[in-house]
Amino acid sequence: MGTMLELKDVTVEFPSADGKRLRALEGMNLSVEQKELVALVGPSGCGKTTALNVLAGQLPVVQGQVHLAGEPVEGLLPSVGYVSQRDTLLPWRTVLDNVALAMELRGVGKKARRERARALMEQMGLQGFEGSYPRELSGGMRKRAAIARVLAVSPAVLMMDEPFAPLDALTRQKLQNEILQLWEDSGCTILYVTHDLTEAITLADRVVLMSARPGRVVGEYPIDLPRPRRVMDVKFSPRFVELEETVWRDLERELRQGEAGP
Repeated sequence: MGTMLELKDVTVEFPSADGKRLRALEGMNLSVEQKELVALVGPSGCGKTTALNVLAGQLPVVQGQVHLAGEPVEGLLPSVGYVSQRDTLLPWRTVLDNVALAMELRGVGKKARRERARALMEQMGLQGFEGSYPRELSGGMRKRAAIARVLAVSPAVLMMDEPFAPLDALTRQKLQNEILQLWEDSGCTILYVTHDLTEAITLADRVVLMSARPGRVVGEYPIDLPRPRRVMDVKFSPRFVELEETVWRDLERELRQGEAGP
C-alpha cells in the first residue's frame, strides 16, 4: 500500500535555559505504512511527542527528511488530524459547534457542517448533548467530542498523543474499543503515542520503541494478535502476555539507561 509517514535520519534540538541546545531526537528513522496503526512507546522525555509534532509539520528539524505520502512535510498539513492529551474544546461554544469547528474553518456551509457534526456525535455516543457546553460533559465525553471534531474532516492520517491518559480505566477501555472500530471503518493511518504498554499492544499493528533522550528507534515489534480486535478479547491471551513481556524487557533497559543519564 505504500509508506504514508517517514522520518529519515531526523535530528531535532531545542534551546535550553543555560543557552545550550537540548537534543530531543538524534538520527531517528521511522516509517508508517498506509492504513497501519503504529504505537510509539519509550521512556518519559524520550521525544515521542516531538516525533509526532515533526511528522505533523509543527516543528522544524536540524537535519534529516520528513515525508507524508512521499512528499516533503513543510508546515501544517490539512490531511493530518491531531488529538492531543488535552481535549482543546472551546468553552464558549456548544459541543455541536465544537465538533463542527474544523469544517467551519475550511469553509463548509453551516447546514452541511452541522449535519455532519450531528452524525459524528451520534456515532460517538454524544447524541442529546448537541446544545451542551464542554463544562457540562464528563472527561470521556469531552474526549469523544475532540475526536469527532478531528474525524469531521476525514483525515488521511490521525495522530494521537496519549489521548486517554487522564481518564479512568473503564472509560479508557471503552474509548480504546471505539478507536479500534473507527480505524477499522475509516481505513486511515494512525500514529499513536502512549506511555501505556498494554494500550500500545492492544491497539497496534506494530509497536515502535524509542530510546532515552536523545530519542531514536531502538526496537520494532509486529503485533500478530487477530483482528477485528477488542480490548478484553486479547489482553489476557497467552500471545498478548508474551508480547508484553518481550517489549517490556527492552523498555525496562531504556528506562534504566535514561535514569543513568549520558
